[in-house]
Amino acid sequence: MGIWTMNPSCLRFPWLTAHYRILPYPAWACGDAMIRTKDVLNCLPLVASILGDRYGVQVRIGGKEACTNGKVIHLPSLPIDCEPELLALAKGFTDHEAAHIRHTDFGVLQAANLDPVTFNLFNCLEDWRVEKMLSGIFPGCRRNLNWLIRRFFVKRAQPRAGDDSPALAVLDYVLLTVRAWDVDEVTPARQHAASIVEQHFPSLIGALDAILVKAYIHCPDTMAAVKYARQIAQCIRQWEPPQPTATTKCTDKDGQGDMPQLTKEGTDSASQIDQQSEPLQPLRALSALPLKALFHAEAQDLPQQLGEIMAIELANSSVESSSDVLTVAVEGTRQAAPLPAEQKLQALQASIALRTRLQGFLQAQTQRRCSIGCRGTLHANSLYRLQVGNARVFQKESVQLGLNTAVHVLLDVSGSMAGAPINLANRACFAVATALSHIRGVNPAVTAFPAVTETNSVFPIMRHGQAVPDMFDIRASGGTPLAGAVWWVLQTMLPLKERRKMILVITDGMPDNPLAANNAIGVAQKLGFEVYGLGIRDEHITHLLPHTSRVVNDLPDLVPAMFALLQTALLKGGVA
Repeated sequence: MGIWTMNPSCLRFPWLTAHYRILPYPAWACGDAMIRTKDVLNCLPLVASILGDRYGVQVRIGGKEACTNGKVIHLPSLPIDCEPELLALAKGFTDHEAAHIRHTDFGVLQAANLDPVTFNLFNCLEDWRVEKMLSGIFPGCRRNLNWLIRRFFVKRAQPRAGDDSPALAVLDYVLLTVRAWDVDEVTPARQHAASIVEQHFPSLIGALDAILVKAYIHCPDTMAAVKYARQIAQCIRQWEPPQPTATTKCTDKDGQGDMPQLTKEGTDSASQIDQQSEPLQPLRALSALPLKALFHAEAQDLPQQLGEIMAIELANSSVESSSDVLTVAVEGTRQAAPLPAEQKLQALQASIALRTRLQGFLQAQTQRRCSIGCRGTLHANSLYRLQVGNARVFQKESVQLGLNTAVHVLLDVSGSMAGAPINLANRACFAVATALSHIRGVNPAVTAFPAVTETNSVFPIMRHGQAVPDMFDIRASGGTPLAGAVWWVLQTMLPLKERRKMILVITDGMPDNPLAANNAIGVAQKLGFEVYGLGIRDEHITHLLPHTSRVVNDLPDLVPAMFALLQTALLKGGVA
């Protein structure tokens, strides 16, 4: 199956609940709206990101291939509304590829320099080995992997290679034997392959089983899998058909009766043996030649394994139409410099004004107040009231509203923003980030899109938890891949501890793919994220976010516009 497109694992919703019973993820909360685990688990980009983080690998969604380069797992662009089974296959592919990245020693494999047949045998063993190791760490994976094995080797089993080529049936037998170790339902297919092998290559099954049993008992690492694969390959190379017995019953040319037994005695025995032995040579060649010729086959001619089948199915499910595509932006680079002194001063003045208005408005909501009444904790300074029969000598702290909010600013730096719009956007972005960073309980971040490395990309300027940098002077170029940027932000924000999560898009026009952007925003809102927009000298944002957007034409417009957007949103935060 090729080590770069290995096999997957997953189940439908039992797959997911099993995973998260082992890896407990609570219902993520965003203010009053809870991010339900069910909704997260039905969202491919978010689950892929969660699994990637859990497994310590990167997962990227985009393009047309399902593969891994040993560091990053690539999933193709899939339909926004994935069917449950396709979603499960994509998640399973992530599982299994992560198992290889974690547990396969690619250096050992590269140094082994295996021929295609031995490599195919190695994949059989290594897939099983890494699946077993991953399942030991995350037990929920076992049932997911078994579901995939049943799906492809039992329920949707294709005509096996041995039906056409007895030699290929040998590889099939090894693969199905290894898969039957975990799923008993594979046994009938294994037995069918065994019957073909035994018919054409007598006694080979016993030799193969002797090696496979050793691998099953002890195969601790990639080097061991390589060793066993080489032993199996050598066993296949060295196979010879059984020698004919010394005595054979033959039929006369008329088909009547038995010929005399062939022995070393008798006047005609030697000539009879010679006559009978001549046809045995071509019969032996017909059996041995296909098996030896196996080692001259190309990799694509060998039986496909689970990972290859999975990769092909996912690739065939990739979306061609840009209007119905789910692609996550990737991080890239972009030149950034400090704002010019004058622009920075203007931005700081706007920031101070915005922060002052917000903090002044929030102060009454965030102060801790003590009320005196008839219930609560005894308040010593009020005991004098008892002398006049006033029972209000107890204190009670009122419930205080506080801010527990993560805000992610998405800054459009596309080519259409060149000139005055980008200068305004840079200052507005710096002002908003600075103002929010000084409000207790607010965790801001800023990301520009696109980066210059590729079309669907982002450039993080300031990550959550970091101080506000000076590097907000960015030049405009490229397209407006808003949909991919929103998916990337959702992946970034989901693990944050803040209960409320907000996304603020600063842009001057429509995204490259309005439908995909609208779908991404819809998913964000369904998950409980709040999405707001700030149009820079353009009203297109009001079509995308008609109820949660404002337009600014110059920096003085920023404070009232942002105040109008944020004063209500921020005050919806939960209890501090």
